[in-house]
Order: sequence, then C-alpha cells, then structure tokens
Amino acid sequence: MIEEIDIRDLGAVARATLALGPGLTVLTGETGAGKTMVVTALQLLQGARADASRVREGAERAEITGRLLVDPDGPVARAVEDAGGELDGDELIVSRRLAATGRTRAWAGGHAVPNGVLGRIMAPLVSIHGQSDQLRLRTPAEQRAVLDEAGGGPLHRAAESYRAAWEAWRELRRRLDDLVAGRQARAAEADRLREDVAVVERVAPRAGELAELEALVGRLDARQDLLRRAGTARQLLSAEDAMPDGRDLLGLAAAARAQLETAPDAALAALADRVAELEAVAQDVAGELSSFIASFDELGEADLARAHERLAELRELERRFGTVDRAIELLETGSARLAELDADDDTRQRLQTEVDRAETARDEAARALGAERRRAAAALAERVTAELHGLAMPEARLEIAVTDRPLDATGGDEVAFLLAGHAEATPLPLARTASGGELSRVMLALELCVSETAEGGTGRTFVFDEVDSGVGGQAAVRIGERLARLARHAQVLVVTHLPQVAAYADTHLAVQRAAGEHAGASDVVRLDDAGRDEELARMLAGRVSATALAHARELRRQSRV
Repeated sequence: MIEEIDIRDLGAVARATLALGPGLTVLTGETGAGKTMVVTALQLLQGARADASRVREGAERAEITGRLLVDPDGPVARAVEDAGGELDGDELIVSRRLAATGRTRAWAGGHAVPNGVLGRIMAPLVSIHGQSDQLRLRTPAEQRAVLDEAGGGPLHRAAESYRAAWEAWRELRRRLDDLVAGRQARAAEADRLREDVAVVERVAPRAGELAELEALVGRLDARQDLLRRAGTARQLLSAEDAMPDGRDLLGLAAAARAQLETAPDAALAALADRVAELEAVAQDVAGELSSFIASFDELGEADLARAHERLAELRELERRFGTVDRAIELLETGSARLAELDADDDTRQRLQTEVDRAETARDEAARALGAERRRAAAALAERVTAELHGLAMPEARLEIAVTDRPLDATGGDEVAFLLAGHAEATPLPLARTASGGELSRVMLALELCVSETAEGGTGRTFVFDEVDSGVGGQAAVRIGERLARLARHAQVLVVTHLPQVAAYADTHLAVQRAAGEHAGASDVVRLDDAGRDEELARMLAGRVSATALAHARELRRQSRV
C-alpha cells in the first residue's frame, strides 16, 4: 500500500505531497491543473521511460519519492535486498529523479538501482490503468497470470501440481542429458583407467619396496669398495692371516689383559676386566663383519641385474602416477571407478525410464491445469462481461481464449483476452478494439473480479485514469460503486472528473492552482468533509452554490448507503 507520494517540479506541480489512505482515494481538479502528473509520477516510480519535457519549466530536475508499506518477509522485500537496498521496518522508500537534460536516476531502499530493477520491484505493488498504460495485460504471460490469480483454489492447486511435475521432469531430463553428453568422455576415462590398472597389476608393487630396492642396488653397485672396507676392518679387529706388523686389536687386547691380570696391584687387576670387555665387543663386531662379507657371496651378477630391472619398473610407476603409493592406491580406487563407469548403460536405462514416467506425469498435470484454466476463463469472462454491462458498455463481451502451445514452466496454455464492443462484433485483442476509457473500464471489471476471487486479497494499489471517460449519469454511479467494491480488497487511486465517482472516496485529494511564489503551478490538498462538499459542488455546477452543495451532500449520502 502506498502511504505517501512526494512530487517536486513535475509538469505543473511545483511541490505536492499526497498522503494516500486505505480504500478508495480520488483525485480531482480542473482541466489542466495537473491531475495526470500524479499518474505520471507513479509511472516514473515504476521505471517507465522518462521524458525530460516533464520537468517543470525553470527547474533543474523533477523528483518523485514514494513511501510504501510492504511485507518485510515477502518477495518484494527480498527483491529490494537483492538489489542492495533495505526496508525501514515494513516501509519501502523508492525515488526517481529526472534531470532537465534527460538523465534519470532511481533508488530503492536507499540504494541506487537501474530503472528496470525499480520497475520489477514496483510491479507487484502498483497496477496503473490509463489511456496508454494497461500495464497488467501487456503480454500473454501477464494475461495468463491474471487468469491464474482469478481461478481460485482449484486452479491454484492444479498450477502447483504442474509446477512440481515440471520441476521433477526437468531435473531428471537434465541428469539424463548430462549422462549422455558425457558418455564419450567417460568411455575414454574408462579406457585410461583399464590401462593404468593393468600396468599396476603387472608390476604388482609392495608398499616400501622402492626404498628397499634403492638401498640394495646402492650396496650392490658399491660391492667392491664395501668388501674391501669390511675385510680390512675385520683384519684389524681379528686377523685370520697375520697383519704386516704381526698384530691385531684382539691380540693387542689379550696381551694388555695378561699384563694387568698378573700385576701385584688391585687397581691394575680391576682394569683387566674392562680390557676383557673390549675383547668381547671386538669379537662381536668381527663376527658381524664376517656375516656382511658372506652375504655378498650369495648375490651374483644376475641378482644385480634383476634388482636394477625391478627398480626401473618401480620408478616408471613413480613417473606415471607421482608415487608408487598412488599406483598401489589406484588398484582400489580405479577398480571402483571402473565399476561405476561400466554401470553407465544401466544408469542411463534407469534414468530414461524415470524420465518417461515423469514426462507422463507432467503431461497429465498440464492437461489438468489446462482444463482448470478453461473453466476459470469461462467463469471470469462471464463475470467481467456482466460487470461491463454496468459500466456504460451494455453490449460489450469479454472472451478469454485458452489455446495449446508447447509446454514450459507455466504449462501448455496460451491465454488471450479478447473484447467485442457490441453484439455483432468479432472479439479482438483488447489493445486493438477498445478506447483508453473502455480499456480502463475493462481493467476495473477485471481487477474487481480478480480481487474478489484471489485468496488473501491482491495486495496491490490500483490506479485508474479515465475510467469514467465518456460516461455520466447512472453509469458514472455504477463506476463509483465498483471502485468502492474493489477498494474493499485493495488500495485504489482514481483520477476522475465525475462527482458521482468522487462521492465514493474514502480519501479525496484535489489538485489546485497554487498561489504566492508558486503562482501558475499546482498543489495537491487533502479535503475535509466541507472541502469535499465544495469540490463536488464545483464538479456538478461549475461553481459552489447552495443547490450544488445540497446535491453534493446527497451524492455523498447515497454513496454511503
């Protein structure tokens, strides 16, 4: 709901603040005073294309600001947040600035946004119906949305069932398409995996084997040097053959121990035990050196060749897979992945079966939705036609054609609103067969029928301009009655020149020529009861007289009845 609209330097309006209340708000004023600028201001807040000539002469720019109440947890609030703005509690502030040079800027929730984003934010909140602004029915998609909104519970449930069936089918279809599209790539992956697994299985590496082989080959390659060093060390410890100087470590230790053991001194005798320990250690080391030398006797040149060959195999695995451990890991993970890839055909067949079932469910849901739309179309067309007969269009007939088209997320139905102006006329699309005033009345009838059917109300502000064009008398009264009915479910703003319509207002705003520094411009004032009577009297008789005032009060009394 719109709380307030602030207008600066737009057309004839120098400065005006419109405080709109709930229910029906009417805007009246003399011809040329600037009533249509209010509608223009709302169009600009909806992101409409701006015309620099609308900037008031002598001003640098025009600026329009709107304050609206919205659901802080609803889709509009989320759209504002997505655009970078934020609400002030449950209040949304939107603004549009039009420079005299033609450049425009827009804001939503305190954040600058493109005009198109502003329009998308405002679209669910305000519907404008004027001579060239039947915005709610400008596309077949919007006509279908109006029909769905008017269809009530059965149509809403059918639409929800179809959306669920469509989404289920689309997800399965995507998965199947992805599987088929990647089939060649997965076949190539399977071939590579089979080759890799075969290579690893042929080599059959063990964890830690590479390090063991590298150590062994290193020893074998250094065999002569190692044997020379080990042999020399063993001779120095305990020579089997006499050393050049005839002495070795064990012999020297034995001689030293003999000297100490026979010494007539207890301290020296004690040292003999420690020398004996040296002999034992030397004997152990000499034995291990003998075993080390003997181990080489078991390895011949053939063993060295085999070790080099095995080391080359392991290093090839390391080059191919990064490490030997990864090659070993591939035996487990690669086999599992191969099993998964080999199951593609089974998966594809299963998915195809699921897609077929989902497609059948989708088509059945589409037929059910189409049947509900045709039922709702007939009912809505009948109700709107009846309303039109009371809106100075006694022979008019609305038809809503529902035809088949390829399925998409909204179903398989093309919806077209057609109007026949008289009994013998061929129904044609609304924009081709109705005048601006007639279009406004058609939209009034539509919005009235939709609002009374929609679950939970429409939640919109409806703006009507020229809805009473070309009518008067009792027809004008009926228009006023229907506007008041619509205002029970939504906020309604109507620009009117008929007192029969204005009498039904909950809030009456009047555009008046300003005085003082803004002489020649217009202002918008909210009228009290006395002011309303005077404005209605002026609209009735062109001047305020006792007779006109009495007639005005009678109109207001009748509207309350």
